[in-house]
Amino acid sequence: MHAWLRQRRGPARTSLELATSYPTPSLPSASSAEVLIRVSHVALQFSSEVLFKALPVMPFTAPPIPELEFTGTVVAAGSAASSDVREVGTRVVAYQNIPDMVVFGRGALVEYVRIPSSQAARLPEGSDMVAMGGVLGSGSTALKMARTGGVKEGHRVLVNGASGSVGKVLVQVCKMRGAKVVGVASGGNEEMVRGLGADEVCFLLLAALRVDLREVLEEGGELANLCQQFIDYRKHDPLPAYLASQYAAEPFDFVLDCVGLQALYVNSPAYLKPDGMVINIGFMEGPGAMLKNWIFNTWWPTWLGGVPRRYVMFNTPPSKDDAVVLVKLVEEGKLKISVDSVFSMEDAIGAYERIATMRARGRVIVKVERD
Repeated sequence: MHAWLRQRRGPARTSLELATSYPTPSLPSASSAEVLIRVSHVALQFSSEVLFKALPVMPFTAPPIPELEFTGTVVAAGSAASSDVREVGTRVVAYQNIPDMVVFGRGALVEYVRIPSSQAARLPEGSDMVAMGGVLGSGSTALKMARTGGVKEGHRVLVNGASGSVGKVLVQVCKMRGAKVVGVASGGNEEMVRGLGADEVCFLLLAALRVDLREVLEEGGELANLCQQFIDYRKHDPLPAYLASQYAAEPFDFVLDCVGLQALYVNSPAYLKPDGMVINIGFMEGPGAMLKNWIFNTWWPTWLGGVPRRYVMFNTPPSKDDAVVLVKLVEEGKLKISVDSVFSMEDAIGAYERIATMRARGRVIVKVERD
């Protein structure tokens, strides 16, 4: 079978190789709780390129297969597999366990995957296998951010990176919970945005993300419908100073940072309530800066100059419980998953290079299943 293998450290173009005769996993044993899945579509993680460049391939080990989340069809199952995914032919959204991928190299960018049935959730008939391939990673993270903060009706929330894959879901989740959302996105056209208004949501322009808001608006969807006010970040640089001038009287309950902008936290007392919280999942400033910022923001006491606001940072491994919730929200039409582009299995390198541009407007998907 076909599988992408990471042979060395470096960007995808130099580190990944497509194997065309990789061993197919054996069938689950008769009494096991595992399922064998024919992979349909894989959603690439936006952090993959960074990790490819940072992490070496361990010597004397098999080359690892990258990626975590995917959709597919069950082709075999053990008798102890979960009843919702035990039947052959069941279409599922599923994920690889992060330790399995990191330690043993068992990723998803391959034609067949054998996993515990606890890592797969049934998809309704007629589900979009492309879009659902990207629901778990961004969706699980967005759910955890909203749950960690306890976002609810009446809260005012700032979402930094609202046009990214996590940010788009997070805006929708916060709106479902009744919060008022201010979204930080990039590029755009003021006249176009002002004509869209429906709610107290505005888009602040963050040029560093280099995404054209016009492209976001042209694809429509929940984010476009939420825009009412347009504020060009380039006219209000730096962003924290502008937030302080506009929101000091009505500060935010939460700053949900999907980008990783340290200045948002350092200056947050000017626009975040004293009992408010900054929740960060991004590392735009690099892994080293992210680690340093986490240590300083979490542990540095205020009497030594620490910021007097709570700071939380985490990563979010997918879970079946989250998968069930997200699938239901999509099925009910309450949640939309944006897909930026779909690449063939043979052109997965092109998919990684699309991510590296920082211009993807949604999930970048690789179509693994051959017609």
